[in-house]
Amino acid sequence: MQAERRILIALDALSITEASLLSLVTMARWLNASLAGLYIEDSRLLAVAGLPFAREISSLSGEERLLGREAMIRSSRMASSRAQQLLEQLSSQQKVACTFHIESGMLAPCALSHEGYDIYFPGRIRTSTRHHPPGLSSRPSQPLVLVYDASPQFHRALEVVRRLAVNGMVSDVTLLSETALPPEIADQLPVDGVRVHFQRVESIHPGDLPCLRLPAGSLIMMSKMNFEQLSATELADLPDLLPYPLMLIA
Repeated sequence: MQAERRILIALDALSITEASLLSLVTMARWLNASLAGLYIEDSRLLAVAGLPFAREISSLSGEERLLGREAMIRSSRMASSRAQQLLEQLSSQQKVACTFHIESGMLAPCALSHEGYDIYFPGRIRTSTRHHPPGLSSRPSQPLVLVYDASPQFHRALEVVRRLAVNGMVSDVTLLSETALPPEIADQLPVDGVRVHFQRVESIHPGDLPCLRLPAGSLIMMSKMNFEQLSATELADLPDLLPYPLMLIA
């Protein structure tokens, strides 16, 4: 009997959009998966906010003001409350089981410390992409990038891609690999109406993901085990550098 698929959504104040959460809830419904929302209060930012010389600059007015710890905590709690309300509302509409909790720490290390979950990072909200939220949409024709690594998790990811494609959430799949693909892999992907591409790359190391040139809105899917090779610093910094949403398959 196949184990229940569980997806953990790693969220912070810079990764909450209704579009990205709706995308993931819709994906979970097609995968018969339950969701666990995990909001991370950035411990580094809270530590900096406690310093007497800490300042923040408004992106709209350019005004400089003191960065107070209490104000930072209130802002974080408001963001986590908004995320929880959105996720629970959307999950209820799609009839997807969902839980939500809050931790303090750093986004990627906290998320990866939870065993037994696929992990979804929605991607950072950036000024240039506010009108085009990242992640799979509930509409079709969204690009998905699948990283090949010859691991058992890759075959699980391949099945996820097939199910999403069959249900119309994906119409364009790019396979990234350091080597030539085994023939049986290519044979498993074709689904009516889905375009499949192959791209040879020098490295699939997670630290090199920010350097990839991929279509806007691409979702990268890869084995969770690849992140075990990252240093603590690389792991902590990756969410800020990665311009694409990312799903790690356990």
